[in-house]
Amino acid sequence: MRFRTTLLAATAVAGVSVISGTAAITSAATAGTAADDTPPGLVEDYSYPGADKILRDRGITLVSGDGHLLLVSCAGHTGVIEVYSTNNAADHDADPGHYCFQVSGPTGYLKLSIPYAFQAKGDDQEAHNVKATVTIKGAPTTVNVSTHGWTGFGEGAGQDPATLVELKVTGP
Repeated sequence: MRFRTTLLAATAVAGVSVISGTAAITSAATAGTAADDTPPGLVEDYSYPGADKILRDRGITLVSGDGHLLLVSCAGHTGVIEVYSTNNAADHDADPGHYCFQVSGPTGYLKLSIPYAFQAKGDDQEAHNVKATVTIKGAPTTVNVSTHGWTGFGEGAGQDPATLVELKVTGP
């Protein structure tokens, strides 16, 4: 009998705890939405995956983007945005100083840092307009990159060395 009474009492306490816990959670959730009607947002910093390894292996910094411009091996890829740099000592690739970016949508954005960049070429897609933002002596300049040919900037245009800091692809 004593065991049965203890079991019933424990069950009753657990039931009250569950009910009051649910009520507390419900009231906390209601209080949060009553104070501000916007739901909590997910935090996405758009940082480039594997950026630390790319910096070690290739000597460039890929900061953030929308996921539609991806660094790929230049070997065997066509229809990619190509960038050349004299950053050869820091790049341990088989083709140092040559960087290629695959566009995976109608638009794309990538914030990066390729020091001593001097020319770029578009991805041969008429549907893509490519713009490169470079800094020369700390001053930013945006350059329209040719779709089918090479566009020089920095030392490739007879200027001081440039750092490529942004690639942006838009539709026609």
